[in-house]
Amino acid sequence: MSKDLKSYETLSTYSSASSDYAVASEEFWGFISDDTVSQLDLRPGDRVLDFCCGPGPMTIRAAERVGPTGAVEGVDILEEMLDITRRRAHERGLGQVTVRRGDVDNLPDGDGSYDVVNCSLGIYFAQDMARTLAAFWSYVRPGGKLAITTIGRRLFEPVLPVFFEACQAEQPGMGTYLPWIRTEDPEVVRALLDEAGVTDAVVTSSETAMPLRTPGAWWPVVHGSGLRRLEVELGATAEARVRQRCEEWIAEHHVTEINVGAVRAIATKKAVRGTSPAQEGLSAGSNRGENRAQ
Repeated sequence: MSKDLKSYETLSTYSSASSDYAVASEEFWGFISDDTVSQLDLRPGDRVLDFCCGPGPMTIRAAERVGPTGAVEGVDILEEMLDITRRRAHERGLGQVTVRRGDVDNLPDGDGSYDVVNCSLGIYFAQDMARTLAAFWSYVRPGGKLAITTIGRRLFEPVLPVFFEACQAEQPGMGTYLPWIRTEDPEVVRALLDEAGVTDAVVTSSETAMPLRTPGAWWPVVHGSGLRRLEVELGATAEARVRQRCEEWIAEHHVTEINVGAVRAIATKKAVRGTSPAQEGLSAGSNRGENRAQ
């Protein structure tokens, strides 16, 4: 069982789960993207770079805000996720969306030209998170914003502890390491941003009750999240027993919602000394809709 990030097998977990994760991005994770977009004050013509875009929930929402004069680029390490994002953008007629493969552990220095750089539910996959955050920051223009969203504490409670217990009953001693525990503490996120040189970030945490309409609705949550790693390691027979145990417990305790917590940091890059706000805005506007990242 996975004990740390290196043994978690991120690529195989999310590659095999790409379709399920795409469904979950709309049903379960979409509200996180909605909340992020609402706080970024995106405007027509803005340029947005979306790291760890997955199947594109934030990419699509940002593209709808910036309009055809803007540009949104989704970056992910998995081609399966990029294919889904590309298809979703095409279905919605969002020609301002482009995607490309990229590894957050090996990013080139940015050109400081993006109005918004975003990473939702992905920074905890970076081996050196502070270094990756510094790279993200280098893509942000003066006056632009960096937005980081991670999973907070009490994820999927009250059902998740029952799921863990059922997994361990099948495989005694089974660990339950999950990458997002690295950043579930807001103060850890703040310290990482400070180390990366990202200044004046506003870090907040929130909890949202997500409806669980039937006991059977729990298993798509497992399929469409990093919990899939544990499901795969169980094997089909044990998986069926764990699923049954969870659904029986949900029904017995009349659980109709689960908690989804988030930690969010938003930082605005200060203008270059000697540049007026008007000049800064003019410079940013001249970039909008042009020179998408290569």
